Amino acid sequence: MTKLYVYPENLREKADSFKGFPHVSFEMIQRAMPEATKVHLYVPQGFSVPDGASYGTIDLGQMGATQQELSETNMDDLANLKAGAALDAVGAGTLTPAAQKAAIKKGIALNPNTAVQFDTVALRTFEFTFKMVSESAKEAQQIFLIENLFRKALYPTRQGALLKYPPTFKIEFLHGDQVNAFMPRIMESYLINMTTTFNSSSNMYHADGSPSEVDISLSFQETELITREKLYGTGTGISSPGSEFGLNSIEGEIQSRVGALETEIKGRANEARSGFSSAINNVASRFKI
Repeated sequence: MTKLYVYPENLREKADSFKGFPHVSFEMIQRAMPEATKVHLYVPQGFSVPDGASYGTIDLGQMGATQQELSETNMDDLANLKAGAALDAVGAGTLTPAAQKAAIKKGIALNPNTAVQFDTVALRTFEFTFKMVSESAKEAQQIFLIENLFRKALYPTRQGALLKYPPTFKIEFLHGDQVNAFMPRIMESYLINMTTTFNSSSNMYHADGSPSEVDISLSFQETELITREKLYGTGTGISSPGSEFGLNSIEGEIQSRVGALETEIKGRANEARSGFSSAINNVASRFKI
């Protein structure tokens, strides 16, 4: 059984409609828990995706030189520099003071042949900000549950002298009850930060004391580094997501309905034309002698 929390309340009907409605689902993945928990919220405006990679540098020294560069090098100068250098494992040297003095005098230096090397990709972090304004005390209760559900999921639980990890989240952008392939894919994530603001633009409360306005900002961090295969599979291309929403069938249905409407209009026009001609003939026959 899955517990479902929704804001705004009319999102339940919109999400289940034939046309679908864009929204985002947060499913809590709880360890050893009997039931799943989901929160469905509207997609916040201006959602951004941070993709990034980091690169470093390495000095290859003589090993990085091409054959042409070596052929153009004065071997005597190179030998003198190397004789005064304490070479490291990759052939890049650190000149002794005497060798440095000689190199400065001749106006030459060892080329470090610096190359760029790939290090890793960054763990992605996603930011969500939601403004939830309750139109009734009942909706304020739902907002209260959603707010505290996220806060509860941020903290670990204590097991004796140990701490048990908080749950992770499966985050999906949906269009109706289908995954919205036009929106980014987010891997399993931890909720790492949460900020809550009450009544940011008003100071109104319901009769039961619940605030009329609650803003929450959520930061999620993926649990693993991403590779291309995890996002796009092993294929080399990127396929259009249109067919996944049945857009082709919807377009076909629209064209079919338009065609049927055109046929109906033409049929009625022919009927009207036939009736008009018949009426003229009747009038003409009445005046014939």
